[in-house]
Amino acid sequence: MASVLLEGDDVFEQARTAARLLGEITASLDGDALDLEGAKTLVDVFTRCERFAQAGRGVAARRVATGINWKHAGHRNPAEWLASTTGNSVGEASRELETARQLEELPETAQAFRSGELSQSQTSEIAASATADPEAEGTLLATARDGGSFRAVRDRCREVSMRASDDAARARRLHETRNARTYPSADGHVSLHADFSPEVGARVRSVLEQKTNELFRTARAAGTTELRAAYAADALSALILGETPVPSPDVRLHLDGAPLDRGYAEPGERCHIDGVGPVPVAIAKAMLADAKITVLHHDERGDITNVSAPGRTIPARLRRWIEEAYPTCGRAGCDSSFRLEIDHIVPLAAGGATAKDNLWRLCGHDHHLKTYRGWTAVQLTDGTWDLQPPDGHPPRDHPPPNRSSPDAPPGGPAARTLE
Repeated sequence: MASVLLEGDDVFEQARTAARLLGEITASLDGDALDLEGAKTLVDVFTRCERFAQAGRGVAARRVATGINWKHAGHRNPAEWLASTTGNSVGEASRELETARQLEELPETAQAFRSGELSQSQTSEIAASATADPEAEGTLLATARDGGSFRAVRDRCREVSMRASDDAARARRLHETRNARTYPSADGHVSLHADFSPEVGARVRSVLEQKTNELFRTARAAGTTELRAAYAADALSALILGETPVPSPDVRLHLDGAPLDRGYAEPGERCHIDGVGPVPVAIAKAMLADAKITVLHHDERGDITNVSAPGRTIPARLRRWIEEAYPTCGRAGCDSSFRLEIDHIVPLAAGGATAKDNLWRLCGHDHHLKTYRGWTAVQLTDGTWDLQPPDGHPPRDHPPPNRSSPDAPPGGPAARTLE
């Protein structure tokens, strides 16, 4: 391909001719005059044309990206140039260029893309995962070639990417890269975009879906019908503004037994959340401490062998005791009371019991340290508890008093003997 581009103008003339012919065809199309089978045929043909065009553009854009001084060209980076040329967003242009770069090391995937077998989205997912684990390239391509949906390809790629990276590091990265932003859209709306770590996103998704269904049923009973997306917007605003009670999340975690013991999932082993997809095993372990999470265990054939983990569920009476005993974070010296999370002091995976003397509540920051960063709970000489970092450095010998009240005793189980 590269030698043809350098030798003459034939390829350019052929490309221009193809573009002109395609333009003439689309300009003359009359949808009302097409029969159903003819319309389906044109969808297939135009899809292949689109894939050819995207593959060729990626090759050419990659060449431009590596050959121009972008500061002198008036652009901050290659993605900005491509976005201005194509009319797409800078984010889309950046992904296209990154995929083109990765395909240089993945000839089989590149050939499948150029021959029209793969869409741009499928190619991007496969290229990213096969770059992390080149041995998985053939399996990923087979998933796409066997008629797998984009979601099936994406989920398989996520499984490969997670196996190719350190499980705990990936869990930390998913937490650390969370974000949310609002911005005005072109049509005058205020748009909201958010990326959550899987365990949080699953709960948000469940709550939003339940509230959306409730609004949809109420509107249907009243004889009003709008798009479901409109009711989802109403549900989200009502939840954020506190105008409606928050339903309890219904999150289902599917697990095979081996990944929990091993710390990572092997090919074919199940570790995923309904509606979310594969998740790091470190996140799955953290979710076991939440009594609101339904855990479905599967055997090697995929059959469900157990629902919820015995001993994991926290009875309502015990939950109320914990909430009363820990109005603020249980870590000595921390007085945070925002979104406290019930935690097993000795983790379930290490044999900890779901009992009063092994449960406390931590703020989101401290819970993250203990769950994902390797910090452990240690009891101080005065009976209170602190968190010790994985390097073994001792925690504070004299924890500061509760900042909400200068005279309040330090926090911790020993200071909260509520019965």
